[in-house]
Amino acid sequence: MVHRWGRPPLSCRPCREKKRRCDRNQPCSNCNLRKIQCEYGLCERPRASPARTVSSSGKSTTLSTPPGAVLNAEEVLNRLNNLEQAVFNRPSQASPRFGIEKTIARVGQGFSPSDFTPFGLHILSPSPDDASLDLRYLASQLPPVGQARELFNHFALTLHQTFGVLHIPSARDLVEQAYESMLARGEPDVAQLLLLFSIFAGSAFAWNAQLLEKLSTTQAEAQAAFKAYTHLATSILDSYHSLPSSTTALAAISTLAHVITNCDGFPLKIHLIRMRCLLMARAMQIHRLDTAKSREERKHKGCNLIEIEVQRRVWWNMVAFDWLHAFSGGPQEGAYIHQPKHMNVDYPSNVDDEFITPTEVHSLPLSTPTTMSAFIERVKLSEICREVVDAMPSILLESQPEYHVILALDEKFQNYLDDLPVFLRLDRNSIRKSYAICSERPNIIWQRIGINFSVHTRICRLHMPYHLEGMTNQKYAYSHRICVQSAQTVLELRRLMDDAETAVKPTRSWTVTQHSFLAALILATDVSFNPNSPDAEARKAKVLAAYRTLEKSKEESSGLVEVIQRNMQTLMSTLHRQHSQRTNVSYAASEETVANGQSSGNSRDPITSMASIPVSADEWLQGYSLMSTEKVGDENVAQLWSDFLAAAPELGAPQWNSLLDNMDFCFDPSVS
Repeated sequence: MVHRWGRPPLSCRPCREKKRRCDRNQPCSNCNLRKIQCEYGLCERPRASPARTVSSSGKSTTLSTPPGAVLNAEEVLNRLNNLEQAVFNRPSQASPRFGIEKTIARVGQGFSPSDFTPFGLHILSPSPDDASLDLRYLASQLPPVGQARELFNHFALTLHQTFGVLHIPSARDLVEQAYESMLARGEPDVAQLLLLFSIFAGSAFAWNAQLLEKLSTTQAEAQAAFKAYTHLATSILDSYHSLPSSTTALAAISTLAHVITNCDGFPLKIHLIRMRCLLMARAMQIHRLDTAKSREERKHKGCNLIEIEVQRRVWWNMVAFDWLHAFSGGPQEGAYIHQPKHMNVDYPSNVDDEFITPTEVHSLPLSTPTTMSAFIERVKLSEICREVVDAMPSILLESQPEYHVILALDEKFQNYLDDLPVFLRLDRNSIRKSYAICSERPNIIWQRIGINFSVHTRICRLHMPYHLEGMTNQKYAYSHRICVQSAQTVLELRRLMDDAETAVKPTRSWTVTQHSFLAALILATDVSFNPNSPDAEARKAKVLAAYRTLEKSKEESSGLVEVIQRNMQTLMSTLHRQHSQRTNVSYAASEETVANGQSSGNSRDPITSMASIPVSADEWLQGYSLMSTEKVGDENVAQLWSDFLAAAPELGAPQWNSLLDNMDFCFDPSVS
């Protein structure tokens, strides 16, 4: 073997390492295609091939690139753009990699417009699992500035209508400033990145046909972008534990918490994020925002009133969520974190964002519609829910309060409905009076539906323990009547959500689906106990319509399907246990019957079928689940309804109340 140590290699280092055929250009075709840095050693760089031209005198002239010449950033980016156009038939479709970033870092400090990852590309380049991400990589995953503007505008028109924390003009300016800073200096701010990813995740979550058309993308790409932006935002919180406290960071965490509350992929993360928001707010002394001492300090030192308003919104959004969910079902039922005696924060001003300046804020009467009207009414409703939790006995006592307490709490809800501004009321006269307002402000329609949906859901929960007993006991007749009426209202409002131009598709909302399911069960149990009532058929139709509507959720979220299906299985399993107890048919005897090949009962009776074939009980429940992965036709739904009505009377009122109280509306962390 002869070693020629003096002969320098002619191929580039990446091609030698990967044993590829190198064309010895600078950069070579292999490195150019893979968008990696093409490196030749100091003694390895091939000389540029001379180009010969013929002058007018007939003499040949040799033109060559000077040895050691380095391409500038503009030439590198132009070549990258040309390659992207040739491969993807549209510019800037390849996600940036660290190789090109290192090349740019040598010759310039800022980003180029082509360094950002387009909205639709996240389906091809998922985010890494490693949470320890540097800021430059995180910034490279943002969409180009043109798409960022479209996503922000879509967020402001859709999801922010149910949120209301951000000051939209200031947030829009922050988006522009963040991109200008990255393009000029390449130094992204971590709090700004967190806010941008949270906003863009919310916009992708609330995608509609108009957004897809504007971005020339698809539903699958929007869903992939939502997952990518959410993952990147949560990775920032995981990686940067010492995130500096600021109004921007506080608004960013609050936005992210709102976005993923209804997402089925973060069952535990949401609680950690909300606790992070609370800890930062306390560190910033937001809970003392409007004490006499704080007001005096602001008067002497000065302040930005826009930031003060955003801080009030963040605080009350956090508190309202806590108090509303303390009376909303689930494991957090009956408990809350925020103690009203431990805070001194005024309500946010009832004024449109455009009229809030750093030096001046003029709050309008609550009878005047603004972008903050529904936000303030939601806070007032949450205070009633806190009063309900305080008035109820401790969950450890497992006893019902005196009935006069229930009636007093109901009166608070009824007074709340009566005191709503005319443009948020549901009666026909109020709707007619507010027609002009709704024409000018279409978001009022969605806010009216959302506020009343939340109120009547809580009224159902308040009277649910008494609504069946009220059918036979005149003392509780009011609870039976008002519970059924509110359940019907909830299902009617759910139908209106599909008809109205709502901010977010209700089939994607976990909270909407949870409350709709409970209202449908209340009506179903009521009809099963009173099948001959004059309006029984109408109620059957409402429940059937509600079940068909709930079935549509499987097109938007597999998590919603799994949870509702689990509740239906719990329902039918309870019916099965009651039937077994009443007929004294033990599980062992049923197993022996199946083993002997004997048949018992009518095969069309679901309860009898389950008792006689215990081995396939799970399959039976799967088949009878309204959230089955198979499409449920009208005939199957009607059969299920008939079976349900036939089986439901086997339960007494106490068993029904216990069953409805223990409906599991929580995601299983092991599943997700």
